[in-house]
Amino acid sequence: MPLIGFFIYNLLIFPAIFLAFHLYAIFDAKSRKGIAGRYQSVKKAADFRNKPENIGRDLFLFHCASMGEFEHIKPFIRELKKRLPEGRAVVMFFSPSGYENVKNAPEVDLFIYAPFDGWLPVARLFKCLKPVALIIAKYDVWPGQMWQAARMKIPCFLINAVLADSSNRLRFPALWALRKVYRRLTRIFAVSEADERNLARLAPAEIIDVTGDTKYDQVIFRCEASRKKTVLPTPFYAGKYVFIAGSTWPADEARLIPAVKILLKNHRDLRVIICPHEPTAGHLMQLEKALRPLAAVRFSRMTPAAQSPVLLIDKIGVLANLYSIANVAYVGGSFKQNVHNVLEPAVHGIPVLFGPVNQNSHEAQLLKQSGGGIEVRASVEIQSNLERFLTDVADRSEAGNAAKKVVESHCGATRRTLEALLLKIED
Repeated sequence: MPLIGFFIYNLLIFPAIFLAFHLYAIFDAKSRKGIAGRYQSVKKAADFRNKPENIGRDLFLFHCASMGEFEHIKPFIRELKKRLPEGRAVVMFFSPSGYENVKNAPEVDLFIYAPFDGWLPVARLFKCLKPVALIIAKYDVWPGQMWQAARMKIPCFLINAVLADSSNRLRFPALWALRKVYRRLTRIFAVSEADERNLARLAPAEIIDVTGDTKYDQVIFRCEASRKKTVLPTPFYAGKYVFIAGSTWPADEARLIPAVKILLKNHRDLRVIICPHEPTAGHLMQLEKALRPLAAVRFSRMTPAAQSPVLLIDKIGVLANLYSIANVAYVGGSFKQNVHNVLEPAVHGIPVLFGPVNQNSHEAQLLKQSGGGIEVRASVEIQSNLERFLTDVADRSEAGNAAKKVVESHCGATRRTLEALLLKIED
């Protein structure tokens, strides 16, 4: 970054962002957690680095915006630790929804919040950790991190890199500003040729490679693991037709619930599982009210003797396992802002429904093209497609196989990306 850009960012832009974050945190508990956590990052990093078993070890620093990005790079970190078992992996999150919800991840040695992006906070953290590489997931590139990495000669990599045609990053003034940031990256590993083309507007084409998306490898890994776990009493779903609506928001549920109410009247062997993206007490009560006169049972109160055909998931972290018992799935977010992970159900070889807001998802487009994914725009379309897959086993099997082939044909990005990255570090 030219010197003038450094001063503009650190003396004008960053202080404004810093102040806005703190003001917003006064009214938002989630933001307060994030701010409090950032003030502790350097101490946690220092305590970790000074442990005898970590002194002198190569350390790889990963940056993730939130939980989704971390889930997708898990296979990369897992394979990295296999290749370099003496190395250390530190993951920093920007969002509290990532850090606060992270579960056991044996491949990661330390979780922290990403520092405030000013010169001093980033410098303190990087000097403490002394990473051999900074690896950023998907898109969350910050100017302060790039400048400090360049100053300390730390190679920086963007993996699973995506940039949609509709992204504001390709429009002025973001395009002009981000060019100066992205050019600091050592290498960019793009998901697709379309992403490569768009990223070339921000960074030199010669530093961009297409290696695919590691999320395909992760969903295959989780699929295999889920088959070994039983999270529901077998009598609830054995011999039944199971429909799962995962990561739903109120906008999704407003279309889903009228459809499943009608279907449940006509099909006694139908079982419906709804897993809200945010299973708060208030949200669950709203769902129970909307489902009346049906009496739904909550996951935390589930027993083998439970008779209700509708199950509400009030726990985070079980959705991927539940997809393994489903016949058809719906993925939420697709009537709101962006569709969530459509690959988690697809890998199990079942048809995947989602709403019209899915342009953010490259894999959703692949599923639509293959026939394994179906875009629905209204409650009546959800009902008709579920009815079709409920009554036509051959049709359901054909769509499910098409969905699974999309996943299987795109695996291997972990190996390709890791090998290219390690070669660049060795150079």
